[in-house]
Amino acid sequence: MFWKVLLIASLCLTSQITRCQEEDEIMDSDEEEELREAEPLDDGSPLDDGEPIEHEPVQEEAEDFVIKPSPEAKVFYAFPKHADETMFPGGKVVKALIGFQNNGKSNFIVDNIEGGFRYPMDYNYVIQNFTSFRYGREVAPGVTQTFLYMFVPSEQLAGGSRTFSLVMSLNYRGEDGTLYTDSPFNETVSVHEVDEGFDTEIFFMYVLLAALFALLLFGAQYLLSSAFGGRKAARKTIETGTSGGIDYDYIPKDHLTAKKAKATKRD
Repeated sequence: MFWKVLLIASLCLTSQITRCQEEDEIMDSDEEEELREAEPLDDGSPLDDGEPIEHEPVQEEAEDFVIKPSPEAKVFYAFPKHADETMFPGGKVVKALIGFQNNGKSNFIVDNIEGGFRYPMDYNYVIQNFTSFRYGREVAPGVTQTFLYMFVPSEQLAGGSRTFSLVMSLNYRGEDGTLYTDSPFNETVSVHEVDEGFDTEIFFMYVLLAALFALLLFGAQYLLSSAFGGRKAARKTIETGTSGGIDYDYIPKDHLTAKKAKATKRD
């Protein structure tokens, strides 16, 4: 029974496939006739390419905004307590005097001074940033103003052969709001350790050790005294005088005669 059903199904499918192929052949022949009868698209007129496409001009990348010093101002520096400007003490305050001279015809406003240590091989790598001092001081034309700037190099940077780029920058602006900056000092320096004759930390350490040693001695003495007992108190002898009669040999005879005469009179 199963084989009969399978045979009938295969015959039906075969007839259906044959019919579909015949229909496809008829449609293909009809399309070919329509294409032959159709008019050609090219009538001899020139092709319309349309309006030319205008490409927007490529905008060049904007240059990085760089703040430069003003040609009408002069900035200079001085380290009053450091003859050697290439070495600074670690952990100590370093004072610098920054001078600003207005050579223009309009006022300048000094905003702040900032500084820091940078890596000599890469200026963008900051090793230590110092405190920024704000002033907001107006400098008139033809006037020179001096500003005090202080910073403290880190003690961790002291010692060895390491060098750093010390940069101090003065930021100012004109009356029209234009920003300017100038770095009067941008040199390679090093940080050295400070050799002090008297170190308070070592002194207090010795005092503490001495106090601990005295405390240990006191504790040891207390333990020994409590373990072996206290010292026995010595017995005090009480004077009771001489035993027997009175020795009259030490008394002058005149006194003895006077005493006897008084005793006779009383009797």
